[in-house]
Amino acid sequence: MAGYTNLPFRALVRTTAGGVDYTVTELVNARSLIEKNSEALRLVRLSEEDIPCGVQLFGNVTQEMAEAARIAESHGSSFIDINMGCPAPKIFKNGGGSALLAQPEAALKLVEAVRQAVKIPVTVKMRLGIEPYDLVASDLALMFQDAGVQSITIHGRYRSQGFGGDVSLEGIAAVVQAAQKIPVFANGDVTTLENARLMLAKTGAAGLSIGRGALYNPWIFKEIKGNLSINPSFQKRLEFMTRHLETMAQLYGEGSACSQFRKIAPFYTRRMGPAREVNRQISHCTSIAQFHQIMEDYLKERVRFLDEDGELKHAYQPRPMHSSLDQHLL
Repeated sequence: MAGYTNLPFRALVRTTAGGVDYTVTELVNARSLIEKNSEALRLVRLSEEDIPCGVQLFGNVTQEMAEAARIAESHGSSFIDINMGCPAPKIFKNGGGSALLAQPEAALKLVEAVRQAVKIPVTVKMRLGIEPYDLVASDLALMFQDAGVQSITIHGRYRSQGFGGDVSLEGIAAVVQAAQKIPVFANGDVTTLENARLMLAKTGAAGLSIGRGALYNPWIFKEIKGNLSINPSFQKRLEFMTRHLETMAQLYGEGSACSQFRKIAPFYTRRMGPAREVNRQISHCTSIAQFHQIMEDYLKERVRFLDEDGELKHAYQPRPMHSSLDQHLL
């Protein structure tokens, strides 16, 4: 997830929350990596605290993807993850991401070229297809399996759905059935232990890939591994949030970190109680010291939302993050 699942977040989830088997970087433009673009080089910066981690590449030029994969390998990537799932209009119009789903022969050649270019494993992330009811991922999964791909992650929506609409459990299951010789991981709308169980039971997937759900609840991986719900205290959530920003500042500089954190913070604060004002203040934050002051003031303000046991009063309890999978739990 571009701008969200950065290195500090991934490392923190591993070291603080736990339960993660592997991670992938934010999307990296293959051409930008070849051109040594500073942002691309930042994205492929890895850490010993975040291993194994694969570099997730996008592009539609076979030679560029192969060369970018070699560069990522030289930077210590554990594997190369080829993105064929991103629905963003800019990437789609340029033939990358989910646009490759409409070009099976080109997609296969690209995968084969990357496989030949590196010694580390190659994986693919994709969607079910471009338009609903035109499921192409099953055929592609079989092709990629035969081409030597180590695993496939399938997002249970079509490109035209973006991140809205229902995740198709049947569609994911069809891909799992098509590629039975390699692990197929399910992705899309997994936000709680309950819908994680549902996803695994209904699709037969070998495991789960979680993005937005991890931002909402960084402990979700540990919950799934232990098959037990965890409800970290407000203090633990605040500590995680603060360490995320502080680690970003160490890597990217204080000003840049505070700017990037403005869109990340609401994922954390939505679990803390009424947070409109604190989110507004964070959106204008320019330093770590200012952030600490904002949160110190929020702690004082938050007291009025608590009961005698120090828990949020019922009226202020956060609403669960919406998931289309929840309808199957009713």
